This record gives sequence, structure tokens and C-alpha cells, in this order.
Amino acid sequence: MSPEDLDMIGRLCLAALLGGLVGLEREFHHQPAGLRTHMIVSLGACLIMQVSMHMTELSAGKSDPARIAAQVVAGVGFLGAGAIMRSGLSVRGLTTAACLWTVAGIGLAAGCGYWKGAVTATVLTLTATYLFQKLESRVSKGRFIRRFIIQARDSATLVSSLEAILQQSGILVREMDLQRDLVEKRLQVTITAHCPEDANIDALSRSFSSVSEVEKVEID
Repeated sequence: MSPEDLDMIGRLCLAALLGGLVGLEREFHHQPAGLRTHMIVSLGACLIMQVSMHMTELSAGKSDPARIAAQVVAGVGFLGAGAIMRSGLSVRGLTTAACLWTVAGIGLAAGCGYWKGAVTATVLTLTATYLFQKLESRVSKGRFIRRFIIQARDSATLVSSLEAILQQSGILVREMDLQRDLVEKRLQVTITAHCPEDANIDALSRSFSSVSEVEKVEID
């Protein structure tokens, strides 16, 4: 077996190992894409990168290896979308989808021999998914997600008034969506927020209703 063959096998094994490490972490969190999926994505990306480089050698430099690599980065997005699930206000799988996209890059890096970048990206990915997951859990501990849908007359001070009420109540805004009707001069504000377990939702609703422009408040 030639040194080139050994190098090729080593790159494939490295890609499978690094992708598998990220997949193993996802497996521990019972995500739909786990060990095998991440390993195969990384391995496949590595193989495609090597095929692309091999084709460049055969064509005496007339082929661009970056073209096939770019298609991998774009195409893996469809695979990641399959890992995303929505249930009510909760969305699961975003981190797993991001991991799939990242391990494709790790596989490409291993495939072109950039093993330092592949290893570093793996370490940072595991740090983000494992250590920072614990940090997020501590930040959001004792909180639950609620959504407030507020129908109101359009006003320049409406949003700031709502934000002031939320801040006084100790509620963290996760997302705020505005839908403005320029003809009717009406505004719908949808607020998704992390609420403490002891939050008085009824009192908060009354506070929203006390704003002069607010006409209706719905709570999910």
C-alpha cells in the first residue's frame, strides 16, 4: 500500500472519528441525528473533498476542488432541516442541524489534509454543545416560555411601554415580532418570553391592558 493510500485512509478515519465525537454528544441528548448520522456526514464530506482534489490532479489543475466542496456545504442544509422539529412554542433540533453543517466542514477540512482546523473545530463544537448547554440551563432554570399576542393602535411609544412592563416583571424577552397595518394604523406585537415560575401572568396581562393603545391581550 502506497503512502498516498495510507494518507487517504488516515484522513477518512480522522473525519469519521471527529464527526462521531460530535454525534456521540448529540446521542447523549437523545437527538434525532446522533452518532451514526454525524459520523457518516463527516466521512462523506471527507471523501467528496478527496475525490474533488483527485479530479483536480487528473485534470492537471483545470478542475476547481472548491466547487464540489461548496455544494457539500449547501446540500447538507437539507439534511439539517430534517432534524428540526417544532412543537407549539418549542423548536428542537436547531443545535443538531448546526452540528451536521459543522461536521460537514470538519470532514472537508480532514479531506484536504487540514487536520489542525478539523480537530480545533471539533473541540470548539463539543465545547459549545456540552459546556454552554449547561450554562444555558442554569440561566433559564426555573423559567418557562409564554407567548403574549397584543393587539393595539399603532403608536411610537407602544413597544417601549411593553418592554418597560416586562423589565419590571423580571421577564426575559426571547423574541418580539411586530406586524403593522399601515392602512388601519394598527399593530400586533407577539412576544415570546422566559417567565419565572412564580410570575403572575394575570397581573402582567392587566399591566399590558393598562397601556392606553392596547385593545386586546392573548396569552398562549
